[in-house]
Amino acid sequence: MSELLDLPLVQELANIRLNNLDALPDCSAVYLVADDANRVYYVGQSSHLQLSLKNCDRFEDFLAVASKLCWLVCDEAELVEIESDYINYYNPPLNNNIDIENIKKNTIASGMTPEQQLERYLEICTIIKELEKEKEELKQNIVAFVSDYKQQYDTNLQYKGVTFLVSERKSWEYSPTVKELEEKVKKLKKQEEKEGIATISKVSVYPIVRGELTL
Repeated sequence: MSELLDLPLVQELANIRLNNLDALPDCSAVYLVADDANRVYYVGQSSHLQLSLKNCDRFEDFLAVASKLCWLVCDEAELVEIESDYINYYNPPLNNNIDIENIKKNTIASGMTPEQQLERYLEICTIIKELEKEKEELKQNIVAFVSDYKQQYDTNLQYKGVTFLVSERKSWEYSPTVKELEEKVKKLKKQEEKEGIATISKVSVYPIVRGELTL
């Protein structure tokens, strides 16, 4: 990947699901076809975004590998340059005329099979869980050591190029008035979501693992 200077990454762009093209603005834009893991399969540009996508002869290919369409509104004079920058950065396979079956095979992370990816994901989950537990066990000792150092030498502890500080994080207990207002706001949020008044600003998709990990 080359550098992507002064342009937002795919996950930072406005996006819709591929089956919801009516929600697209019909403006001048560069668009990126991606999946929920933010892998980019195609980059294009159009002076009439919605119209072009509705008449795109590659749309079936998009549906075969991707799930969302992201776009960046641009001046028409900038379309070709910005499209080129995104293509150079993401190297999308459909721009390189790679066939769908090969794309599906190559999207497996690091050449791993789906089963190997699941196994590795569980391994990482276990490692993180164990490291978080160890981190919590170390915290109080580090706090004491760093505090003593600061008191003794009147300067913050530095080790391997990083500075250690001790910070307090306060937990507040609020009055019944504040709690009542918080509950009202929570209900209003749910109501706006249900009635379609609230708008979705971002969608994050991630796996959930339930059950005890056994590796």
